[in-house]
Amino acid sequence: MKKPSYKSALILYSAMFVFSTLIIIVGVILMLGIITSNDPNGNKVKSNWPLEYTNNFAEYIDLSADTPFVTQDGILSLNNNRLWLQILDGSGYQVYAHNTASTQPNHYAPIDFLALYQIGGKPGGTVCAGTVKSSAGQWTYVIGFPMDIEKVTMYLNGESFTGGRSIIIMLMSSAVLIMLVSGAIFSVWIIRHMRKMTQAIGQISYRLYEPIKNNGPFGEIYGSLNDMSRELLASDEALACNEAMREEWITNITHDLKTPLSPIKGYAELLADPAYPIPDESRIQYARTILKNTEYAEKLVNDLKLTYQLKNNMLPLDRKQGNLVRFLREAVIEILNHPAYSGRIILFDSELDEIIFCFDETLLTRALNNLIFNALLHNPKNTEVHISLHENEHITIAVDDNGKGMSTEEAEKLFKRYYRGTNTEAGTEGTGLGMAISQQVIELHGGNITVKSELGKGTCIEITLPRIN
Repeated sequence: MKKPSYKSALILYSAMFVFSTLIIIVGVILMLGIITSNDPNGNKVKSNWPLEYTNNFAEYIDLSADTPFVTQDGILSLNNNRLWLQILDGSGYQVYAHNTASTQPNHYAPIDFLALYQIGGKPGGTVCAGTVKSSAGQWTYVIGFPMDIEKVTMYLNGESFTGGRSIIIMLMSSAVLIMLVSGAIFSVWIIRHMRKMTQAIGQISYRLYEPIKNNGPFGEIYGSLNDMSRELLASDEALACNEAMREEWITNITHDLKTPLSPIKGYAELLADPAYPIPDESRIQYARTILKNTEYAEKLVNDLKLTYQLKNNMLPLDRKQGNLVRFLREAVIEILNHPAYSGRIILFDSELDEIIFCFDETLLTRALNNLIFNALLHNPKNTEVHISLHENEHITIAVDDNGKGMSTEEAEKLFKRYYRGTNTEAGTEGTGLGMAISQQVIELHGGNITVKSELGKGTCIEITLPRIN
């Protein structure tokens, strides 16, 4: 199964973060669009800039004479901003003008001033007014701006409202409402997927799960569930196979132990019965049979112990550098010197006189002897066994024979701990564990062992070892 990650959670969090950020950005843009505008020169200013400009323009009006007029700095400011100005007396008549059009009125009635304050001027322009006082009286000045600024009149409770609280509250309420609705939709979406995943986990536990295809934010989670389901089904299959093999293994162990124990028990009962006279010659034969089967049982127990130790890495390797060519040659000579195999044909050849490898001599001897003995025991006496050794990218040891060969099924089971109920009357060499032990020893040395066989044409077992240890 894939290692769990936080990719899905990150995608969900990022989606919510982006969505919330977009809401905030839209709100800010709307706010900026409402409270900002462009002055006559195209500069971005607050929407209340005309009012502020008008209030501050009083400093440019000179009241030292009987009739007020605008200073040079004021005229420059009006020209730079492309504004027009009128100064009116207390009766609303114009006493000073700058940049006004010919259609501009020279007199304003009280109702006209009310319209200016309430509406702000005509469409396409904004008019703001201010007042100045002198010893000669009060004067009103009107400034026209080529900007369309709307004045919004609101009637609110003055005791509870200050500034733009209502606008802020309205915008915040809208944002909260949008987030609540989106959160509810998101929660329903999350709950639906969580329910789907919960059901999937339950189906996996009962082995009823069907793979789910999903490429969305939860795609990685569904992919992990698919992988977990496949691994559990494969594990169940492997467990069933192992259970069958274990039962077969126990059955064969029982059979193999019963095989030597039966004659041991039978002959021991005869020897222990005082009422049964046994000639000396028969007594010696019985004792030899008991000894033979005892040795076989002991060898079987030792092989079981060894394969268990090798499987669980409980047997330390005593690896030393040595010459594999010399090692294999001496192993072949020792087998040929054995009385049971002195007449057999075992050939050995190597391309090199020296191939250095770091190995445990005792265990590797056991592994190679098992391979060679297997070729000798299960083939006719005229079978040739050819052992070759060469080195290129790897060190390769091949054990070939031209004997009976094996079927594909037998070759696949060759290195399994498989008991075939060896007949001890035919010899005590085999326990059914030798080939499994050979494979374990080779793998402990970092190598690999394979078998190729064909019925009627012989068998080739090839060992591959790494050159560098």
